[in-house]
Parts: sequence; C-alpha cells; structure tokens
Amino acid sequence: MKRILSFTLFIFWTIALMATPPYPPDSSRSNEVSDTVSYWKLAATGMLNLNQVAYANWAEGGESNVAGNTVGSAKANYLKDGFKADNFINLAYGITWNNEQGIRKTDDKLDVGTTIGYEAVENWFYSMMLNLKTQFGPGYKYPNDSTLVSDFMSPGRLFLSMGMEYKPDERTSVFISPASGKFIFVMNQELADQGAYGVRPAETDTAGNIIVPGLNYQPRFGLNLVVTLNREIMKNVNMDTKLNLHNNYMDEVIENRWNFDVDWETALNFKINSFLSSMIYLHLMYDNDINLPTYEYIEGERIETGQGPKLQMKENFGIGVMIKV
Repeated sequence: MKRILSFTLFIFWTIALMATPPYPPDSSRSNEVSDTVSYWKLAATGMLNLNQVAYANWAEGGESNVAGNTVGSAKANYLKDGFKADNFINLAYGITWNNEQGIRKTDDKLDVGTTIGYEAVENWFYSMMLNLKTQFGPGYKYPNDSTLVSDFMSPGRLFLSMGMEYKPDERTSVFISPASGKFIFVMNQELADQGAYGVRPAETDTAGNIIVPGLNYQPRFGLNLVVTLNREIMKNVNMDTKLNLHNNYMDEVIENRWNFDVDWETALNFKINSFLSSMIYLHLMYDNDINLPTYEYIEGERIETGQGPKLQMKENFGIGVMIKV
C-alpha cells in the first residue's frame, strides 16, 4: 500500500511541476499572478445519471433496482510566448443495486495527464506527454463477486512520450512520438501472480506453491500516436474522441513488435436544455498481451475452449443533470 501511495503522489507531483509555466526572473510577484491568470483557460464538466425501477406484486415479473453513474472532467490549459501546458483529469464511477445481487460496480475510471510543449513552427510543438490511466477500486467477475479482476493501479497504464504535437486550435491535437514508454502496473499481488494484463506471472513448484512472485510491472517502448478531436457536429450535439495507438519495440516475439495496442474513447453529448443532457459513451480497446477466454457451447453447456487477445468494448448511455463551469 505504501508503494502505491508513494507512486501516486510522485505522479501527481511530477504533473504539477511539469505544468508550472516558466516566469521571467525579473517579474514582480504581483505581475506574475495577473499575467498567469490571463493566459490560463479553465473548464470543468460534471454529469449525474440516476435510474430507479420498483415492482410490488407485479404478475409479469421484474426486479426492483437503483442505478447511478457520475462523470466528471476538468481542463487547465496555459499558453504564453510559445510555451504551453495542457492538463486534464477525467473521472467516472457507477454502481447498481438490487435485492438479489446487492451493490455492483458498473463504471470506474481515473485518467489524468499533461502535455507540455514549446512552439517550433506555426501550430507545431516540441512536446512531452505524461498520462496515467487506472481505476479507483476493485472490480470483480460477476456473478461470482469473489473473483477479483482489477483494482487500483491493477492495471495502471502510464505513458511517458516525447515527440511533436500538431495543434491548430483548442479542439484538435495530433501527437506523435517515435520514442515512448508505456508502463503496465499490476500492484495487486494476487493479479500479478496470475500474469494479469501482460505482466510476468509467478513461478510455482509442482505443488502449486509460489517460488518467485509475479512482477508488478511490464515496461514497453515504442511508437505512440494520440489523436484528440472535439467538435460540435450539429446544433446541441458535441463529439469528443481520443485515439491512442502504441506498439512495443521490445516484444520478445519479433512478429508482434508492430502490433499496436488500441485505446479509443468517444463521447457524444446531447444538450437538452440548460441543465439536462444525455450522453453516449463508447470505449474500444485492444491489447495483444491481454488474453481473454473463448467460450463454446458444447451439448448446451458454455465451456471455455481457449484464450487469446480480443477487441474489448464498453458502452454507456445516460440522461441526467449536467453542470459546466
């Protein structure tokens, strides 16, 4: 736990340092404050979706349940004299409850990052990007809620990339790095021993006892491409999409070195009025190092027949209260 806390504090401390703009040494403190405020652009959005269904003596059947999901994001962007710092944090958490199954998690996301750069030519920046993606708490393979499949920093994906960014406006960004580090963390030792999310699993003896614990991290080094677009595609309909591609020059299997991990998030936001909004969220992922089970129905029974990498998908639709500042 101490390692997790120390690592988390280090990441946020690093982001804070990287996002601090350089001030002229001869400026007075009062001038620094007034100048800084004028070069910052701040924005935040929060959305809360609630759903409730109740049944009592309903002949056609059904089960009472309550569900809720909250999504939040914030940006703090700085630009002055060719130097820029784009900072963001995206959060999501959702649960559902009913009498039979109790509380179950339906959504969990913690995504924080910064990109700093200095303008080389018009709209092109020498840039460095730092991005951490993980979740707040444990996730389970339902219906068996004793089977742990994820936890805080399990996985945790840390990107550290240096390259060039094309940014013609506040809503468009194309970042490319030929030398990017991607670090997969699995800090929960139970998951690490299983080799979850591509880390090296534990070594065991013939009786199944662990001789060498599984590794808690896996480093990758490769090409990184990040494309971000934010557009109003029609009146009161906004699209926000981010595509992240990364390969691994260090893959032990040579033919896999040009297999790209795909992480693509898209949100469509529909404004109903000043407070009500609806959202469709789609998240697609593919990681060649994550093996997922393959099932077949044999004589009417669902049987696991193998494992391998697959396209992963998460979709969410909700209508609720949205606040923008």
